[in-house]
Formats: sequence, C-alpha cells, structure tokens
Amino acid sequence: MLFDQIEKALQAPTMDAVIALTERFQDLEIKPEAMVFTFLRRIDETILIGYSEAFSSTRKDIQQRDFVLVEARRGTRREERLLLMTLQEIGLKPTYNSHCFAADSSLIRHLNHLGWPIGDLKSLTFRKKRHNQRFSHQPDDH
Repeated sequence: MLFDQIEKALQAPTMDAVIALTERFQDLEIKPEAMVFTFLRRIDETILIGYSEAFSSTRKDIQQRDFVLVEARRGTRREERLLLMTLQEIGLKPTYNSHCFAADSSLIRHLNHLGWPIGDLKSLTFRKKRHNQRFSHQPDDH
C-alpha cells in the first residue's frame, strides 16, 4: 500500500518534467533561431537579458544602444519568463525595464546558478551601486 502511494506521488513530477522537456524540444525545432542572451553596457554597468526568435536582428538593435554581447545560446521564451520570475522572487529588481538589471556580483552569481548564458561576466568586477548615497563636491588636489 505504501509503495503504491509513493509511486503515485512521484508520477506527477515525472510527467511534469517529461512535458517540459517535450515543449522545450518542440519549441527549439520550430524556432531554429530562437536564442536566450545576455548583453552588457559598460558605461552604466547594465545587464540586459532576454529571448529572441530572430536573434541576428535583435542583436543589431541592442548593439546600437551600446550593449555588447556577452553570450547567447539556443533557448525558449519559457526559459526567459522563468528566469525573470525567479530573479523577482529572490529580490533582484530590474532597472530601466523588466529585462535590464544593475550588474553586480549577486546578479551574476544567480544567473550562473540558474544556467543562464553569462560568458566571462563571472570574472569581471563591478562597482557597488548604493541607493540614497550623497556625494559631496570636493575640489581636486591639483
């Protein structure tokens, strides 16, 4: 009796995993240019993450805004949605829009753990951005 209950309890998560894998491979088959990606704009240390079904044109558009491609790989819109929901749930807030985040070690660590393409971002250092920080104007010592 207990074995039947355990078997029944394991069936639902197993079926969910099979369905998710099937959806992923069907999406990748139907959309051969679909990519998930990470871009970096160094001037304001902004990371842009996203998904595109036509990556080559998306890449050109994003690079015109001074972003540099960090890494991209084949992926699905579902991956992007799940990543954005997860980042929100762990308390990482977007900046300019729902796909842009302040580049910091916490974000990079989470993206890495979640399997998002981040290229060499792990090795880069970013300055800490402090909210409510007041700057005093002091003359240079020249």
